[in-house]
Amino acid sequence: LPAVHTIGVLSVWFYFGRVWLLLQAPEVAVAVVTILMVYGIFRFWLMWGSCFHSMHLIRRSDSREASFWPSKKRPPGTDFFSVWHAVMVPNYKEPIEKLRQTLDTIASQTIAHQVVVVMAMESRDPKATETATQLQLEYGNRLGGFCYALHPLAEGEVAGKSSNENYAARCIAQTMVKEMRINPDNIILTTCDADTYFHPNHFACLSHHFLCDGDNRHHRFYLPVTNFMPNINVVPGVCSARYTALSIGRMAELGDPIKNPFPLAIYSVPLKLAMTAKYWDPSVIPEDWHMYFRCVFADHGRVQCTKMMVMVGTEAVEGKDYFDTIKECYQQSVRWQWGAIDLGYLLVQAAVRWDVPLWKRLQLLHTAYDHHLFVVVMSIALISAPFLYGHIPVMLDLNLITGQQVVLQLKDLMLYTWLVHFFCHVIFMSYAEAEVRQVLLRDRLHFDFSGSHMKFPWRQLQLLWFPIGDFALFVIPTIHAHMRMFWSSSFNYVPSAKLGGKPKCPTAPTDCCGGRDSTV
Repeated sequence: LPAVHTIGVLSVWFYFGRVWLLLQAPEVAVAVVTILMVYGIFRFWLMWGSCFHSMHLIRRSDSREASFWPSKKRPPGTDFFSVWHAVMVPNYKEPIEKLRQTLDTIASQTIAHQVVVVMAMESRDPKATETATQLQLEYGNRLGGFCYALHPLAEGEVAGKSSNENYAARCIAQTMVKEMRINPDNIILTTCDADTYFHPNHFACLSHHFLCDGDNRHHRFYLPVTNFMPNINVVPGVCSARYTALSIGRMAELGDPIKNPFPLAIYSVPLKLAMTAKYWDPSVIPEDWHMYFRCVFADHGRVQCTKMMVMVGTEAVEGKDYFDTIKECYQQSVRWQWGAIDLGYLLVQAAVRWDVPLWKRLQLLHTAYDHHLFVVVMSIALISAPFLYGHIPVMLDLNLITGQQVVLQLKDLMLYTWLVHFFCHVIFMSYAEAEVRQVLLRDRLHFDFSGSHMKFPWRQLQLLWFPIGDFALFVIPTIHAHMRMFWSSSFNYVPSAKLGGKPKCPTAPTDCCGGRDSTV
């Protein structure tokens, strides 16, 4: 489906538009290009307005004092310290130093005694038990609990984050609910990557939002502001600009008052909702959107996302050298765009699940279509429009008072428009990046912005890579992923390149959490 859409739309744009529309109905061609331009301009200003709004909200909630969130007003009858957080850290053959960095930020939480870490590992990793045991010794007494789950890959399952999360979540339900008798109403699951760096008040903020959602708390996903900048000082300039743009774009997405974003990599879901959806799907690779869709349909469309205006970091990919890092960045983008494979699942569910409100199904389809299909074809259309339709003359009314008019080519109009918005984009991006790096992420654990190239004006010059980064590391990988899906839906999952004795987990999921070291 994604390949058919991308090839079909671009074929119409390049062939039908150029060969027939331009000759037979140039006014229609001008109208189509104008609509795309106006829509692109609208999205541009909406994005930057949302970005600055998001930065304001993040500043307001950026306090790292232990009493900040517990002292906030909440509905009567709620107990802040009754909420438990089970943090799943999926990993496979990750360096123990990288895992330590993630665990450092979890153990530094202001409510670390309410956090249980579950290392979601794979039984095929020969060092999994050794690594988990060592980490358990180092961090077990700094948290509310620490255990690990060794996932044995079963028939029909796909190796990857989703299957590891599915197994680990079942371990959590078995251990915390059945054995420790903790009320499942008070347990929140958080899934992250092996290189995730949490704000010290992340889980306190999550507890607050969870309790404030009242009766709807078990129909919610909780989304922090994902940031990809912890190590942008050591990756090539084109990758650094791309990850900075991604970080700013995600910040704008969560600051947009009219948009309901989907989860991205790091998110939280109440245990009861995960149980309703029968946990994560072990047969898929893209897990964040798929789990969200799974929960929406299992919960009859009541699921919404609560935006947590707290930044959480995850590293940019880092290869062995300059060009290997660019290659790894490209491959990571292909893996991300592989999420378009969920469109088939979403279409089927939207067609047959009449118990889910129509507006909810249309909202899911619109957001998924916009992200995975429309943006890439719109980008190519706007880039190619001056070359395909640029010679069409257009008349502009430059002075509404005198009625003065001027005739110019469409490509000149587009060029002037692009130059203005390019100039604005460079200014806004430079300001937002500096504000995020120097204020919102100042002194955050394991965020490194050292180096002379991170200072003015070298950093601003580095950000000028963003047009090339967006095209080479987003547009082309998206088309690449769509073409691969056309030939085969199978995908060999490979974790992104990142530099940086307790009992083994039994096979049976009814008793599967190994190495428990808990104070609960």
